[in-house]
Amino acid sequence: RETAEQLDNILGDVHFPEVLFFSIPKLLLNSNELTYQNTATIRHLGVVTTTIRRHLDVVRNASFSPDGKYIVTTASLDNAVKLWELKGGTWQEKVALRHPTWVMGASFSSDGRLLVTVSRGICKIWRLEDDQWQEKAAIQHSRSVRTIPMESASFSPDGKYLVTISGVGSAKIWWHIDDKWQERVTIQLSVRGVIDAQFSPDGRHLVTTSSVDRTVKIWELDDGQWGEKFVIRHPCSVRNARFSPDGKHLVTVTTGATAKLWELEGDQWQKKVIIKHSDTMNDVHFSPDGKYLVTASDDNTAKLLELEGGQWREKVTIWHSGQVETTSFSRDGKLFVTASRDCTAKICGLVGGKWQEIATIEHSKAVTNASFGPNDYQLVTACDDNTINIWVLKNKENDDNSELVMSL
Repeated sequence: RETAEQLDNILGDVHFPEVLFFSIPKLLLNSNELTYQNTATIRHLGVVTTTIRRHLDVVRNASFSPDGKYIVTTASLDNAVKLWELKGGTWQEKVALRHPTWVMGASFSSDGRLLVTVSRGICKIWRLEDDQWQEKAAIQHSRSVRTIPMESASFSPDGKYLVTISGVGSAKIWWHIDDKWQERVTIQLSVRGVIDAQFSPDGRHLVTTSSVDRTVKIWELDDGQWGEKFVIRHPCSVRNARFSPDGKHLVTVTTGATAKLWELEGDQWQKKVIIKHSDTMNDVHFSPDGKYLVTASDDNTAKLLELEGGQWREKVTIWHSGQVETTSFSRDGKLFVTASRDCTAKICGLVGGKWQEIATIEHSKAVTNASFGPNDYQLVTACDDNTINIWVLKNKENDDNSELVMSL
């Protein structure tokens, strides 16, 4: 009751969404017993936005840390990764992590205490210590930064391993031991071959894709050693591959307009369905429960498939008037967002068992990236106008209050 009265007093305040966001977990921690019932019906989502305009070039990536305390951003020709922190109800620049060349990407570890940043020739590992981000290691595939460019890097779920990809056809797995990152194994496919590598959710498998030998390879950690476990061959080059959250399904995306869904049966991967677009596929993601899969394509559409009775079936197509760059799910799996070059991001929700568009967010230029935070009612988008935007989704009642769309 006290919390409700305090919130009621600042209902019209510009920082009300942020105060509400931090009040809910505090209330839960101080409650011995909770009961709930459906008390709200929502037809649409309204949005409140905060704009950050402090990069020198087009912002390509923006994402929340797992705990929601930070946002990391990268730009095309800006030689820095920027970290933003929520303070006093506003997002403020925490630090700019400098690199010698332009930055290609950045990603957090699952606990949010490690960050890996990738520039053209090297990747750096940063750790949060005493509220400061400290550089802990710099990794490159050889002594020559110019001849061995770095393409990407990502942590295993437990943060013990790091996989890096070079531009000359190799992926390397690094092991964190004795407070140092040491090379564990080199996966060599072919010249300029490896273009993507991702760990499985349990951290015991790694999937690599090749643009040259047209293969997807799955590697397994056995008795401390990484070894090749399975090979999936394709008729054309493969761009990327993603495991489902339970590790039992795998989606592979080719350089054309198709993706293939595979299921692990025994110790073999069996093809289950082919997803077709009419133009290049840019992104693909499983929902957190592994029940849904969404794809994004240059054909101006995003497609959502559902796993029903052991079969994957296409459920809905989301249309844009421009290429769809990325897509991602909220943490509870009830929302997904699409980012498009038509200057919009569309939010779709599961309503009465059916997926439908529930909000469209307009931007001044093309939207290059969009992702949800750990609080499913926060969203960050990156735009070609050199900005990132943090959105707080708010309840907006239907005109006649007749239809339930989302329940809280």
